[in-house]
Amino acid sequence: MKFKAVLLSIALIFFTSPKANSQPHKNITQLAKTEQWRALLHINLQTEADELESYVDDVNFFLAIDGAKNPENELLATIASLKKRDEIQCKFPARTLFLFNNVKGLREEVKPYVCQEYLDWRSTLKTTNVVLVFASAQLNSPSSMYGHTFLRFDPDNVEQNSTYLSYALNFGATVPEGEGGFLYAARGLTGGYPGYFAANPYFEKIKEYSRLENRDLWEYKLDLTQEEINTMLAHIWELQGISFEYYFFDENCSFRLLELLDVARPGLYLAKNFPVTAMPLDTVRVVQEADLIRETNYRPSILTELKAQLAMLSAEENELALALSQDIEVLNSDEFLKLSKVQQQGIVDSAYRYLRYQNTFNGRPKETTRRSFLLLRRLNENRTKLVIPIEQPDRPDLGHKTAMLGFSVGQNLDKSFAEIKYRGSYHDLLDPISGYYTGMSLNMVNAMVRVYEGGDVKLEKAELLDIVSLSARNDYFSPWSWKANISVEQQWTKDKEVLVTQGSGGGGVSYQPLENSYVFLLATGRLEFNRKLDTYAAVAPGLQVGFLYYWPKTTLLVDAEHYQFLFDQTQRSRVSVEQSVGLGQNDSVRFSANFHRVESNTHDNKSFQEFKLEYRHYF
Repeated sequence: MKFKAVLLSIALIFFTSPKANSQPHKNITQLAKTEQWRALLHINLQTEADELESYVDDVNFFLAIDGAKNPENELLATIASLKKRDEIQCKFPARTLFLFNNVKGLREEVKPYVCQEYLDWRSTLKTTNVVLVFASAQLNSPSSMYGHTFLRFDPDNVEQNSTYLSYALNFGATVPEGEGGFLYAARGLTGGYPGYFAANPYFEKIKEYSRLENRDLWEYKLDLTQEEINTMLAHIWELQGISFEYYFFDENCSFRLLELLDVARPGLYLAKNFPVTAMPLDTVRVVQEADLIRETNYRPSILTELKAQLAMLSAEENELALALSQDIEVLNSDEFLKLSKVQQQGIVDSAYRYLRYQNTFNGRPKETTRRSFLLLRRLNENRTKLVIPIEQPDRPDLGHKTAMLGFSVGQNLDKSFAEIKYRGSYHDLLDPISGYYTGMSLNMVNAMVRVYEGGDVKLEKAELLDIVSLSARNDYFSPWSWKANISVEQQWTKDKEVLVTQGSGGGGVSYQPLENSYVFLLATGRLEFNRKLDTYAAVAPGLQVGFLYYWPKTTLLVDAEHYQFLFDQTQRSRVSVEQSVGLGQNDSVRFSANFHRVESNTHDNKSFQEFKLEYRHYF
């Protein structure tokens, strides 16, 4: 048995013989400069030689004192350790294989060593396929606003609907319990949290994202060879308990996964595409552009499935399903009994699934649990196969890209202007909707500069954050809609436009009177710092109402907003009409008309209009 274990250990640690075209490097300096060695050390391949530094912040990952900044010394230290310490083969199996394949004679100098823990781990995984999983955006969670990516490792012969035995690899920040709000955002933006890789059964991820957070999952099967998968797994083993600084916008979950792919297949240079920010959706696109995606699978969330099932019911059946979820005696009502057995089962099944969904978030009240049990028993007594057709939405990676550059011409205050706009990310209510959720807007780093006739140049607006989340209410669901905005912007005050700093937000309700539409009403508030107002810091409650409609290639938004400042009694009103037309995946044009009215007890009232025609390119 011991002999077999030794053989198996050798097979896994040295799971591939030197490639036929692999030539041992005689020059250690050259070997330390190779992309594969630097990828194993997580060194940015774009940096100059005198600025080299690993993204890894854990001294336990390095064998040389200056290993984080000197890949040659780390290579030499690894070679020396392999010769002196048998367990180094188990701690660094990917490095071991790389050096055996590239340092002549090293394989013969190092005594084979049984790494039982590593063997058991590889035996548990039995990985033959790797899947990149994208969890869709969740605006109500600050850390998930842009979505999330992780890897899934499948054993052989696993069907798409039977992946519960697969394992998921996730990279995330370790956040102390109870820490949130401003401190959470500040530390997340500045690398204040350590990040770690963690592996869990895939069914736990399905529960987390699909059931608890109502997020659809997109699964992209990667076109990796078994040798590349083995290399990736060997390196993942090396990262156990190793910490990285975690940054929300660049060194995040998605960036780390790209580094793993760069290790598996040297020369891809996927991570170098994101020197500033790494949006999860953009990283999926980079993987697609590298021709690494073999096939795609859509896994709808529990909420998506429930809404699809409820949409199958007629208005009368929906009323009965909702009533049945609240009162089990509906089963004996004349309205229910007159229906066919198929209709009855559809209603019972819908009520049961709705109660299950409610229990996920509201605990398990005794009476609700009792009704759920009685409905389940009714379903088992009259079993019928219920097929719920769920239309697969457009793939998120095939939607428009997240950065945007816009060019506009227009007229404001009877003056013509040209405007250039840059947006760092991500999507607003009027951008092409394919691949994105309706009623969702998330924009960060949005700047607009105008040049007026006569040569005047103005910063029109600079937004740090702009979020709108319209969640439609109906008889079954009662979510809140909300918005938030932080910006520097031009505002007409007394007798001219003034650049002010403001933060605003609000909450309210939205409904869908028509398919693909939203009607919304939000109670809002605004804090404005304006040197032209009677008080430099001014507070204004407000109200916003609007109508949003989506067609396949165009979107219309009509909305009105009013603010009443509390101290100097200034009132601002705005009515806007905006229409956007998509010209393809990454181009659109937009027309907007804005009508403004400013009233005050201390200066003349002012009414003015602004019209603008804009071309947008997403990249």
